Amino acid sequence: MEELAPETIQHLRKQSRFLLRIHQAELAKDAASHATKSSRSNLMAVLHTVKQMHGEAVARTVANSDHAGI
Repeated sequence: MEELAPETIQHLRKQSRFLLRIHQAELAKDAASHATKSSRSNLMAVLHTVKQMHGEAVARTVANSDHAGI
């Protein structure tokens, strides 16, 4: 597997931070809402896709920088 460019990792981090902000906003409104569940699902799907496409190490790098506690 080839190593990803730093710009690509930064882009993945930016996307995941955006989804995290959406999830946090929905969670603050109503923890049990469909929107909260959906936003969490979207965040998890992005991390899963990163892991599948780029490997465990990249997924961990992206997740650890932005999603501690999720």
